[in-house]
Amino acid sequence: MHIYANDVEAVFERAVAAGATIMKQPVQESDADRHGGFTDAGGTTWWVSTQVD
Repeated sequence: MHIYANDVEAVFERAVAAGATIMKQPVQESDADRHGGFTDAGGTTWWVSTQVD
């Protein structure tokens, strides 16, 4: 699952605090998005991004 959010760090921190397993810490690589990934307790992997101008 991939979603865009206003603040990728806030979403990521809430998910990890709720027990999600980190797949990738939020980072900004070569594209214009800052993104990270985690897996929730039900086994769904989430990729969360914030567009960076």
